[in-house]
Amino acid sequence: MIKVNLLADRQAKDRMVIQRQLVMGVIVILASFVLCAFWYQVKAGQISDTNQKIAKAKKALAGQKKIRKKVTEMEAKEKRVKAMLKAIDDLMAIKRGPTVYYDNLNAILPPEIWVTSLTDNSGSFLVNGYSFSNNAIAQFMKNMEGSKYFSGVNLQTINKTRFGEETLKKFTINSSASLGKKAEKAKKKEDKTADKPGGKS
Repeated sequence: MIKVNLLADRQAKDRMVIQRQLVMGVIVILASFVLCAFWYQVKAGQISDTNQKIAKAKKALAGQKKIRKKVTEMEAKEKRVKAMLKAIDDLMAIKRGPTVYYDNLNAILPPEIWVTSLTDNSGSFLVNGYSFSNNAIAQFMKNMEGSKYFSGVNLQTINKTRFGEETLKKFTINSSASLGKKAEKAKKKEDKTADKPGGKS
């Protein structure tokens, strides 16, 4: 009778199954490592791209801040220049002011009239003031016509107004400069002569 050792065959089969399971386990582990490495590379690339974008955004923001700073500085300089130009214009306006003409008005002003303003509009003057009578206004206009500083004297407006218990005449006279800069030079010459020793007093 032939005897077959079935126990040895079973043990051999069990070893083969275990070996196969070990191989499969190793393969699964290796595959997991490969997948993890691939996932890490993908995420690392995404993080790197994000960091580069953030760096570019920060650089662009810094550039915009510099540009805004320069624009603010330029606007401030422009404001300072405009303020300086306005100050120069104001000084020139004061320098060109109707001082000579106002002095002459005071010299030819009748006692019943007082002038409240003298406005220079590029060689055309507006004289505003008050009077107690129409005759005084007429005399004032006659004196202006006789002056070397004024010409083309016209009564623009005249209205009655109350000042306390008095009734006054509020008037506006329009006139042109007769001599312009020549009159100013003549006035300056007279002032220099008066300031010299032995000059007019």
